[in-house]
Amino acid sequence: ENAPEPMVNLPHVKKDSYEKGTDLMVVNVYMKGLCRNKARVLFREQDFTLIFQTSDSNFLRLHPDCSPNTVFKWQVKLRNLIQPDHCTYDFTPSRVDITLKKRHSQRWEGLEAPVKQGAVGGAKVAVPSIPGCMENSQPGSSQHSLPAKEEPPRAGEEKPKSPKVSPRVEDSVSAAVVPRSVPEHVGITKPELTPKPTCMVQPMTYSPPASNEHHEEEEEKKVCLPGFTGLVNLGNTCFMNSVIQSLSNTRELRDYFHDRAFEGEINCSNPLGTGGRLAIGFAVLLRALWKGTHHAFQPSKLKAIVASKASQFTGYAQHDAQEFMAFLLDGLHEDLNRIQNKPYTETVDSDGRLDDVVAEEAWQRHKMRNDSFIVDLFQGQFKSKLVCPSCSKVSITFDPFLYLPVPLPQKQKILSVFYFAKEPHKKPVKFLVSVSKENSSTAEVLESIARSLRTKPENLRLAEVGKNRFQRILLPSHSLDTVSSTDMLFCFEVLSKDLAKERVVVLQVEQKLQVPNIPISKCASCLKPPVSEEDKLKRCTRCYRVGYCNQACQRTHWPSHKGLCRPNTEHVGLPFMLSVPESRLSYTRLTQLLEGYSRFSVNVFQPPFQSGRMSPEALQSRLELPLMADGSCSGDEAVGGSTASGSVDGQPESPTPLPGCQATASNCLSSLRTGDSAAVPGYQQPSESASVRGSQFCITLLDSSNKEQRLEDKEDALLELPDNVTLELVWKNNERLKEYVLVSSKELEYEEDPGSVSETARAGHFTLEQCLNLFTKPEVLAPEEAWYCPKCQQHREASKQLLLWRLPNILIIQLKRFSFRSFIWRDKINDMVDFPIRNLDLSDFCIGQKEDMQQPPVYDLYAVINHYGGMIGGHYTAYARLPSDKNSQRSDVGWRLFDDSTVTMVDESQVVTRYAYVLFFRRRNSPVERPPRIHRPLGAESSSAAGASASQVRTAAALEANERMISQEQLRIG
Repeated sequence: ENAPEPMVNLPHVKKDSYEKGTDLMVVNVYMKGLCRNKARVLFREQDFTLIFQTSDSNFLRLHPDCSPNTVFKWQVKLRNLIQPDHCTYDFTPSRVDITLKKRHSQRWEGLEAPVKQGAVGGAKVAVPSIPGCMENSQPGSSQHSLPAKEEPPRAGEEKPKSPKVSPRVEDSVSAAVVPRSVPEHVGITKPELTPKPTCMVQPMTYSPPASNEHHEEEEEKKVCLPGFTGLVNLGNTCFMNSVIQSLSNTRELRDYFHDRAFEGEINCSNPLGTGGRLAIGFAVLLRALWKGTHHAFQPSKLKAIVASKASQFTGYAQHDAQEFMAFLLDGLHEDLNRIQNKPYTETVDSDGRLDDVVAEEAWQRHKMRNDSFIVDLFQGQFKSKLVCPSCSKVSITFDPFLYLPVPLPQKQKILSVFYFAKEPHKKPVKFLVSVSKENSSTAEVLESIARSLRTKPENLRLAEVGKNRFQRILLPSHSLDTVSSTDMLFCFEVLSKDLAKERVVVLQVEQKLQVPNIPISKCASCLKPPVSEEDKLKRCTRCYRVGYCNQACQRTHWPSHKGLCRPNTEHVGLPFMLSVPESRLSYTRLTQLLEGYSRFSVNVFQPPFQSGRMSPEALQSRLELPLMADGSCSGDEAVGGSTASGSVDGQPESPTPLPGCQATASNCLSSLRTGDSAAVPGYQQPSESASVRGSQFCITLLDSSNKEQRLEDKEDALLELPDNVTLELVWKNNERLKEYVLVSSKELEYEEDPGSVSETARAGHFTLEQCLNLFTKPEVLAPEEAWYCPKCQQHREASKQLLLWRLPNILIIQLKRFSFRSFIWRDKINDMVDFPIRNLDLSDFCIGQKEDMQQPPVYDLYAVINHYGGMIGGHYTAYARLPSDKNSQRSDVGWRLFDDSTVTMVDESQVVTRYAYVLFFRRRNSPVERPPRIHRPLGAESSSAAGASASQVRTAAALEANERMISQEQLRIG
């Protein structure tokens, strides 16, 4: 027969539990690699048993001589009775979910039943409720260097004694516990299992031992310098650790708890607090961090207290550090609130009164309900201004704040913008403009370039260019969200009407070729190539895209070609925009401007005249040949680059020698006439006469219906052109003309703007001052946040502005790196925010108390919470220093990096990074009064204690008991 499978009794597993209403208790056991076929949960009235096998190598390494075939058993004796038939369990890849149905509908206040055993000083035993073995650390948690696990004795050696397991502290201060004994393996001969040092056991309830067993604080062994104790990651609790370490380096808060000044201010009757448990737990933790008796400390008790008050912190999920910080400080405030009975108060509105009066009244009303050392230290005051968009009703209120959630400028993108001056002799300049990736507009680009040029944005026009033409003209209100960094943007400076003192005509210009640069290698009809180089194929003068040997081939091919034959000239170079005063808008001036701007994007070459080419007169005579009945010209040579054959609906059509040139060829050649060579003002390079320039291109006007109209050369006569029309500059590149030009596109000639280098460097790099400016900038409320206007008696999307009125001693600034646009879409901004380590002057941002302030509001940095990673699976660390009591610029303990259980010294230069999330600043020359320190040693009686209230005595006793117990239980970690 096969040997029976070994079975191992587990004293604890990693789990958490919570009550779901008063009828259900839910237990989550964290275990990977379960064999589902053999795993089961057995329920009885007062206990349940989990039996399982696992292939998780990390878990098996913690249990020597165990394998995937080993059967593990975990039994829990429950605090109250359950209904076994109605209990259920379910398996997930990393967890076992157990739902217990209570027999009686009531609160259990815990999962496991306390059991009496051999007591130490009459104490009771309770089973751990949240053990935490490190083999199942959650995503985002850190692995820590803990003591190595115990090895079995070698042959001939005596097995070392198992270390004594120390009891632990739990939420309640009144009950007490000692550890349960560890069961042996069942079915095989095994040495007694001892708790592994790598296991993290939840804090237990503990009552103080007899007075002869207490350990004096000074007797504890120092293992590290004060302030160098880390915090163990219990599983995704790096968010909590970073907050605690930052607050523990807040000088006034540290001294307040470390010197036990808080004891006389605990409010046990506040229903919003924890009866002082949170304050005591935080004090114990903070004092442990500054004793130097532990390398690393488990914040299990504090986590349990917080989770009992805020269910979202139950378990081991990742949380937002700022959210935890806000809850912790608010909880400490309620535990330490000096107001025993809070009076009813109403919101104070200005009603036209002076801001100073309203602000002071609002602050005093706030202090009537909220008066604690946390308020004294951390809270400031906003001025909130709401303006109704309909009736202009203004509402001003003053509200307290605990921290400043400042927004970050939106993610940036760099756009390349080519600027063209209004003078054509100036070479274009390339600007690199940084704009928001989302909700950016043309106005941002225009304002940026206008600042660089020291001109007005209204004198600039922005256009998107692609495929040698204007894609769209961008108005200031147009969005740039669809424009990428690779798109080409042109910015044109136009003459202002104020400067010209008259109407200014703005023209958009695109460049085209008369004959497309499409080589024709064979006849479209007979498909034969030309016989010789001299005997070139003759193009159709309507579309210029096909060629023929002679008129016979053209006539044969016409029926199949006429459906495709339409003017379709090819764009060349780049478009541009020019502006001309109405009094100077002549054909001659226009020609000069066109040539000046076009030379930056095209190469133009005029070959020497060769015999055999048509003169303009010959070309004109060819174009005036009579048409045949079939729509073609008579004579063999009629196609010779000059005749167009085409018909509409079978009817003959007039010849069209140039696209956009209407009627006869004589009109098309009118641009060959000479004109005035007057120079453009400021244009220093008229290298050719106007007659030569005029012979290189003709100009057509494209009206609003995209109909082309030939612009006649009237030399210096003024032209009547509407504003914002498009001109087509048509280059005469027909080789059969006597004078033609060779035109090709070229890379745009431009100069670099020297200031754009710094603009590129600034992209994704902001300052804290920019964030504060955004925070105080007015914004329009969203529809779901609409404000009820008392004058209109309707909800309005009002304009809201927050301003700083009263600044606290400790200023906490949250950089809002996380955005939640919807339930699915979440994002994190990883851009660098540069913040000062010293001399943060908020004089320009604080509008209140200026007369009362003897010193300007200058702050020095002392702690930073960092966040690495994305929205899911990130990790938190903290940088912190302990400022000097009298001078916040100096440090009693220098900068350290707190990475869970690891604490290392760092240089000040390493503190400012792009991962900063929450910043802690201490105000200079602004001391905070606090209750007197208690210099009584631990455990000693004093006259003040004897005369204190019963609650204060209980607080002191509980604090001492907690410290003694935690000192013992942390020995395994420290």
